[in-house]
Amino acid sequence: MPNKSVAIIGAGTAGLILAKRLAKAGIDTTIYDQKGRPGFPVRASGILSITGLSTLGIEYEDAITNTLHGAVLNFGKKSVRIRAKKPIAHILDRLKLNEICMKEAVSAGAKVRTNTRIEPEKLDDLAANNIIVGADGAVSIVASHFKFPPITRHVLTYRTEHAYAREEQDMVELFFDNNMAKGFFGWLSPNSSDVTELGIGVLSGKDNSKACFGRFIEKPEIKGVAAARILDSGASMIPTELRKRFVHEKDEVLLVGDAAGQVKPTTGGGIIFGGNGAVVAANTIINYTKGNARLRDYEKKWRSEFGKEVRMHNIIYSLYSKMNTKGMEIIASAMNKTRFNEFLSEYGDMDRPSIILRRLFLRPFSRS
Repeated sequence: MPNKSVAIIGAGTAGLILAKRLAKAGIDTTIYDQKGRPGFPVRASGILSITGLSTLGIEYEDAITNTLHGAVLNFGKKSVRIRAKKPIAHILDRLKLNEICMKEAVSAGAKVRTNTRIEPEKLDDLAANNIIVGADGAVSIVASHFKFPPITRHVLTYRTEHAYAREEQDMVELFFDNNMAKGFFGWLSPNSSDVTELGIGVLSGKDNSKACFGRFIEKPEIKGVAAARILDSGASMIPTELRKRFVHEKDEVLLVGDAAGQVKPTTGGGIIFGGNGAVVAANTIINYTKGNARLRDYEKKWRSEFGKEVRMHNIIYSLYSKMNTKGMEIIASAMNKTRFNEFLSEYGDMDRPSIILRRLFLRPFSRS
């Protein structure tokens, strides 16, 4: 197989991770982004598990703004407190993270073309001499042009950042109430020592995210933060469904990250699953150019590694998205009474619910 160049559409985290790894392997790689400053403005939160971050090979430390030990889960009038002894997650400045990934990709030899919008006809020109990778987000031009199966489930979010120093700096709070945010949840996140984020998501087609946010900030425990000076605000749309297919082998086109729907259905978080999509895609493309792999191997390997986790996240999502507030309160009470919250504090994993399940079944035997 002759050497192939790679054109990556979209300079988000997943696209840049992919570009760095391909360029390091000596593959001619160009990444295109329509913005002058990729990643700006920031439209999403940046709470990422420490274990998940360790799999991406990013020097992310300079982007850390806070470190979390756990979460308070609010179900109506009931709460479940999950606090680990060790740090479990970092809050990252998403723009800074993107800048770090950009620097790493360029240092590895990748070429970056900013302020460059790739129209559909340009994709056909690029496809003549390149492997195309769509890393261009939930509304992917690449996916649409090459007729990939659509993503049909999205969440609309609205978030604000406030000049507010929260007393408990190392705990995030989540608010589950289908009367307030149908199909998703609200959050309060201490992004740094003096900045607190409020946000809410709602299943697309069920409500307006800004209207939901207006109801959210009327909650007594939220009002104090909401009244503080606003530093930033924004809305976004995130996929909460994996595409049925994200490799088009005939046309040599792949999708990674949000474009592929590589996200956690429970939270819409895509950096860990999407970043690992970039890692697997890079390894597959490198082997493909050497004649040692097929492009479809990328999808098979990603599904083998993360498919089970996505299915379990989907089950969890389906349960809480259909449950009324009273049912949620009953579950919260049961978790507290059975001390399941303590189990999660010790054994929980933000990204991999299968690990929690495995530990749950093994726990009685390990203590016998």
